[in-house]
Amino acid sequence: MVRDHRRSAAQCRVLAPHTLLATLLDAERRAMVAQEEKGWTADDRGTHIFVAARALLEGIAKNGDVGPVLEHLDVLRADAGLMTNFLHGLAAAGAENERLAAAARGVWPSLLRRAIGYLSDDPTPYQDHHWGDWAAAALLPDPLPWTQGLYNEIIGAPIDWVRAEDLVELIDEWLPAAHGEMKCVDGLIGILRKLPMEVQVTRGLRWVSDLCIQEGCVTVKQSFLSNDWLKEIRSTAEELGRLAEWQMLVDSLVVAGNEGLAPYSR
Repeated sequence: MVRDHRRSAAQCRVLAPHTLLATLLDAERRAMVAQEEKGWTADDRGTHIFVAARALLEGIAKNGDVGPVLEHLDVLRADAGLMTNFLHGLAAAGAENERLAAAARGVWPSLLRRAIGYLSDDPTPYQDHHWGDWAAAALLPDPLPWTQGLYNEIIGAPIDWVRAEDLVELIDEWLPAAHGEMKCVDGLIGILRKLPMEVQVTRGLRWVSDLCIQEGCVTVKQSFLSNDWLKEIRSTAEELGRLAEWQMLVDSLVVAGNEGLAPYSR
């Protein structure tokens, strides 16, 4: 009996911090959503959400359980701005060290799959007038731009932990959240550039075209990365017999007003 009592007490000491953290995170996320619904926030810089993101990644690093991250995302999706800050916070926290990098890399396919399911929400966060495009783009992680937050103490160089090949099979399902959004075009190109050039051409050309053109109408004629990327892949497109597809996209963008690609248009 004494031995069992000691074992129970030891288990309580181990479990209590996890229980308390889960309770704290639940209160934090629900409070933030409630604040946003009233038109204000105590976390306009995303610093509190970043601390929560780091704590959740630490949990994955310790026990491999991705459930708390998905639960957090489920609640924050009620506000596209909060959802965006959380995604950026997770990406940045993963850049801090190899443990958190592995945790972020491991959770992201499940996170992306979960977030794609929000397309059926009414309203979906990706239709938010101010932050919908940010939220959709942040689903394709780009850690390095977000590693300078107030509570982001990095001693060495931040880690670009993204493994693009883990996300490739989910891109087709992600596209409807991103149609016609310049930020999403750049987010996609950022992922594509981590993949072999052959994949960039055979799959990436179609994906970028799908984001830039819907039903024959060009909705994104140029993004920050699109012109350079299209120039980078031209020779490979020709080698793979995909030059006509490349040319069709370039010509469409030029007709829509993209002057930077005009020398490459027929």
